[in-house]
Amino acid sequence: MNLGFAKCGLVLALATTLHAHAAEPLVICVDAANPPFMSSVDGKAAGIYPALVASALQTAGVSAQLDARPWKRCIADIDAGTVGVGGIYKNDERLKKYDFSEQIFVEKMAVYFNKTHALDFTGVDKLLGKRAGVVRGWSYGDEFDKAVKDGKITVEEVAADAQNFQKIAAGRIDAVLAIDEAGTAALKGGKFNDVEKSPKYLFENPTFLAFSKGAKQTDALTKFNKAIADMKKSGQINKIATTELSK
Repeated sequence: MNLGFAKCGLVLALATTLHAHAAEPLVICVDAANPPFMSSVDGKAAGIYPALVASALQTAGVSAQLDARPWKRCIADIDAGTVGVGGIYKNDERLKKYDFSEQIFVEKMAVYFNKTHALDFTGVDKLLGKRAGVVRGWSYGDEFDKAVKDGKITVEEVAADAQNFQKIAAGRIDAVLAIDEAGTAALKGGKFNDVEKSPKYLFENPTFLAFSKGAKQTDALTKFNKAIADMKKSGQINKIATTELSK
């Protein structure tokens, strides 16, 4: 056996394997039940974040596929290092585990209440002792999350905002926490006439693309960040968001 030929063949096979692995697209997970920001429509990821992330990654020349899954599963999968997650918030715990992109959007978390039991919301302290409707797997900021953990706020977790608005319309919970645009969409058409939004937001949170630190995707994030910066300058970010919200 020609040893030189065998070595050459081994190197070629290894190079081919590495190239095939490098060519595999990144998997970016988004929430399957958070319209208009991200959801599953006909089995495909749809909404503001899939559109923004896909456009930026394409501009950056990074091969990726968007996959809509239950949010809790997205978080489990990013922890396992198998996916990136689009439209995710930063908090103290996540900063220890994930590498984040630059800001891609700003969500405003609104507080909704039933007018028959008006809630003068001015801060998290006004929710102490209350029962709030939230989406399963979401973080609502360090202060709120701590109050829940300490048993000072009771939460009822559901898969999608629509269920929470049905609950508060029926007087079964004291408040609903929902993104401003998602709440506006839920209240559109006068279906929940007894539900009102507090003028003060729980928070205004920027959102990001993130990967587990162990996934070592900082190069992809650098390219993504440049694309996002260019899209902001050109106005493409606002154009995409406006288009998606109008659907």
